[in-house]
Parts: sequence; structure tokens; C-alpha cells
Amino acid sequence: MNHNVPDALRYRVLPDGRELCVIVRMFNTILTIGPAGERWFDDQWWFETPEAAVAAFEAWDPTVHPEPAGWFRNPRTGRRRPGGDPGKE
Repeated sequence: MNHNVPDALRYRVLPDGRELCVIVRMFNTILTIGPAGERWFDDQWWFETPEAAVAAFEAWDPTVHPEPAGWFRNPRTGRRRPGGDPGKE
């Protein structure tokens, strides 16, 4: 578990030193990526359920794909994907 994110459902450090975290919030669950051990992150994606975020966490390889699959909102860019469908962005 990440000591900086004690409420993380999932956590892993990538070979390049970034970390991925799944964090449950009041109205959604977020998947974050950022420098390992820091209290901030570079980007985040919002998911409708913890299960969807964990599935994206498990499947996502940031060295191959720039974003995880299945998210409905990316606050950094303001983009939205209703139902997690990239065709509806």
C-alpha cells in the first residue's frame, strides 16, 4: 500500500518510477498516475464503479497506451466519455 494514499484499493509502481493508484471517492472512483511517493499525481481518470477502475488498473500498460479504458471523465483535459465509451467523447 502507498503510504501517501492510505485509502488506495490498488497500488503499483511502474518500472519508470511512476505509480498507479485506484482510490474510492464519495461519488466515483479514480485511477491516478504520477511520481511514486509523492502526494500529487500527473493525471487521473474517473470511473463509475470501483470494479471498473480496478479492471482498468489491472489491464492498463501506460508504456503502450496513453490512457486506461472505461473512464467517464478526465478532469485535467475536461474530456468526458458517457458510459466509458470513447465513441461518445
